[in-house]
Amino acid sequence: MNYNFYESKHYKLFILIPIALLLISLLFIPKIQYDSSLAGGITVQFSTTNAITTRGLTASMSSLIKGASASVSKVGAVYTASITIPENASIVIGDDKLLALYSEYSVYSNAEVGLVSAETGLKSDPLNSTLAVQKNSSQANVTASLLNMSNDLTAELDALSPFINSSSFMGFNRSDAAEMLAVGKNAYSNASSAYKSKIISEMQSVTPFTSYSYQEVTPTLGAFFLNHMITIIIAAFIIIAIAVFAIFRIPIPAIAVVFGAANDIIVALGAMGAFGIPMGLASVGGLLLLIGYAIDTEMLSSIRILKRSEDTVTNRAFSTMKTGTTMTFAAIISFATLFAIAYVFYIPTYIEIAGVALFGLIADIFTTWFGNTIMIVWYKLSRERR
Repeated sequence: MNYNFYESKHYKLFILIPIALLLISLLFIPKIQYDSSLAGGITVQFSTTNAITTRGLTASMSSLIKGASASVSKVGAVYTASITIPENASIVIGDDKLLALYSEYSVYSNAEVGLVSAETGLKSDPLNSTLAVQKNSSQANVTASLLNMSNDLTAELDALSPFINSSSFMGFNRSDAAEMLAVGKNAYSNASSAYKSKIISEMQSVTPFTSYSYQEVTPTLGAFFLNHMITIIIAAFIIIAIAVFAIFRIPIPAIAVVFGAANDIIVALGAMGAFGIPMGLASVGGLLLLIGYAIDTEMLSSIRILKRSEDTVTNRAFSTMKTGTTMTFAAIISFATLFAIAYVFYIPTYIEIAGVALFGLIADIFTTWFGNTIMIVWYKLSRERR
């Protein structure tokens, strides 16, 4: 490539390419699906000497449990399988109602403390109007929280009825908060155990095994991971912006670098939504890796154009582009190879990491050299004219 498009009269129009990619990606981001590590779900791992394949096991399990997926690896004569299934809807509702039960129990406890405190004070000062109001308010809160706990527990037992005999739990004392909480915890534990036994039994009907590991991520915990993931990514961009501003001491390069990294992430997310790559803890690792690479190429471009003085601005930009694209194409080939191998052997973790990195690196070519670098060249030429 010998044509230096940075010397074109209308070179600034090239910035429309990364902007167009950004806008298209925004349409597909809402279609991203979360895997069990973020949406909640169950992962079972087991080993067997029976010959199994990833696609065959996935087909068998998904016919028994909707949404189940599997991956298989082989060491010697032993096959190790990892099966991921979505959380059961009844268990999810039961978990939500149990959490609501805990919350209401906390409200009840605080109201009970306030009631006892007010009653104790009124014994020594029966005409104290403030304590009388506190007593009435606390009593009302106690009554309301007991009613809410009763409703939450009833809803929990109804939701868990496919896995437990809910009628055996219905004889609880609706005026005893501690008993209702204990019943809720016991019912959820029994339902979870019954569901686990059902899953293991169905898996063993497909292929026998004796030992296994069973890991469950509830939707609440998945949401916790997701919120922290978003916080980490936002914090990374803030730290990057501060570091870049400290290096250049001017806002335009900092804005250009952050724009470039953000655009790479957005395009990668859009590709995940378009091509069905799930969002999970593995793909989060890919996104963080992509942020680091994007910053590296953006800084390479910015420093060579702004800090060096040999040749012209446009020639420095074009020379830097040739170096940067060579680096990026080498990385794309590496991740494309990893993605192909992971897809053939169906290794979900590597599919997520390689898929995110691959699409992000492709986006980085357009973002860095038609976005970030255009902005930096524009800024540098404008300063030289002044």
